[in-house]
Amino acid sequence: MTHVHRRTIALAALMFGLAAPIHAQTSTAPLDGPTSVPTVTAPAPPPPNVDSRFLGGLSFKDGYPTTETVQRLYDELDFQRGTQVFLRNLPALSMYGLRLGLARDLGVDSVSKFAIFRADANSLMLTPNSETLYGTTFLALDTDGPTIVEAPPSVLGLVNDMWMRPVGDIGAGGPDQGKGGKYLFVPPGYAGILPKTGYFIVRMQTYGGWVFIRALLDPSGNAAPAEALLKQMRIYPLSKKDASPQMTFVEASGKPFDSMPPNDIRYFEMLADLIAREDAHAVDPEVAGMMRAIGIEKGKPFVPDSRLRSILAEAARVGSFMAQAISYAPREPERVRPGSHWMAGIAGYPTFADGRSTLLDEMIYMSWFATGAAKAMGAPKPGTGSQYAWTYYDAAGEWLLGEKSYRFHISPHPPAKDFWSVLAYDNWTRSILANGQKVAGKNSYDTAIQTNADSSIDIYFGPNPPPGKESNWIRTIPGKGWFAMFRLYGPLQPWFDRTWTPDDITATAQ
Repeated sequence: MTHVHRRTIALAALMFGLAAPIHAQTSTAPLDGPTSVPTVTAPAPPPPNVDSRFLGGLSFKDGYPTTETVQRLYDELDFQRGTQVFLRNLPALSMYGLRLGLARDLGVDSVSKFAIFRADANSLMLTPNSETLYGTTFLALDTDGPTIVEAPPSVLGLVNDMWMRPVGDIGAGGPDQGKGGKYLFVPPGYAGILPKTGYFIVRMQTYGGWVFIRALLDPSGNAAPAEALLKQMRIYPLSKKDASPQMTFVEASGKPFDSMPPNDIRYFEMLADLIAREDAHAVDPEVAGMMRAIGIEKGKPFVPDSRLRSILAEAARVGSFMAQAISYAPREPERVRPGSHWMAGIAGYPTFADGRSTLLDEMIYMSWFATGAAKAMGAPKPGTGSQYAWTYYDAAGEWLLGEKSYRFHISPHPPAKDFWSVLAYDNWTRSILANGQKVAGKNSYDTAIQTNADSSIDIYFGPNPPPGKESNWIRTIPGKGWFAMFRLYGPLQPWFDRTWTPDDITATAQ
């Protein structure tokens, strides 16, 4: 071996810490470092057996989870992600359920078809009212391209995207200020030429969009003028604006249709279908990532195996129970006054964001029990639009139950320029209670309602009416929980400053 070669090997030995570069080691290097992790800066490794409050027994070997424990942890991870995907997408499934129900049950499957109806117990949709006339359809910007919505004067309306985000109000709360106008809804990412004048232009985040228009009945409760007004609606693609497209108005009053999203594996199948139809950027990356983790991804089929199907079915079921708890027993309820069991308003409505974070519970609360978000309702003005209060409890703080009897005292002069109403809803479907009456509610249009000497009114709930009070009675069903919603149309200043609020519902002997 030359001197140069020996020097090269010696340098290599120094560089890599080799004590004997050519000969094999025959002795053990001294142990001069710690053999345990300092406990002050790191959590202790798991012991061989761990008892988890939610998962039961977990097993570890020298800090590694056993095969059985790994599987149990992944099952739980899929379940937790499933419940969160369920909850985070309640607004979307509410919208998509409504879109599918309108198409399947009423034939409203294009923008040229417009359903007109007064809601009743046949209308399985979230907390509708029965005192205004509804008109509705869905935009399909993926196939139609930019789409024009022509609204007549004196309607109240909104357009939400497929995640129930408010994109535009129509009517008194919108840019047409109740005078009517033309709105142009533009698909996500659209780069084509648009008209420079003549339209209120709204850019959408999704291809689908819910168009929902209300028209008030006349002071006598007659719906004919409202129907005539809604039949002035025109919706058509911008590409057909010179072709005078015709509308088909679907008379849907009294016709059954079901918009309820399921709470089993079909929920995730519906969500996967919606994702496949929608723009890739319809949801934020975190929500998209959570969906991807359970197999829902745009451009790929949703084909969960039997293990994941079982887990997701349970996640949907538990997710629906969580949504019930959030909606019916909110941690921070916004009450109409201190001590009242009537709630009014949800923090963050209608966007459920405060500039720093998404208000998750409030978003879930809203989308579990109601459909639609309007910008104008987030900034109401006296004398316009509508305001709501709702309760699940009686004056003693007990749930409202179908087998019990109650009295709701309405103090004199409810502050409504147009009218007031109270309706009973099924606490599971969140739709108008199917109680055998034409409508499970009363309103100020009803001339048969008995009024007290001081102009106050008593409304009665229960399986049977108090003697002589049939005209003021709303029937409830034993064994079925219910809740009440009180509405003011054209709410006046006493509502906003809370000098007038509804009394709590009180249990009675009958």
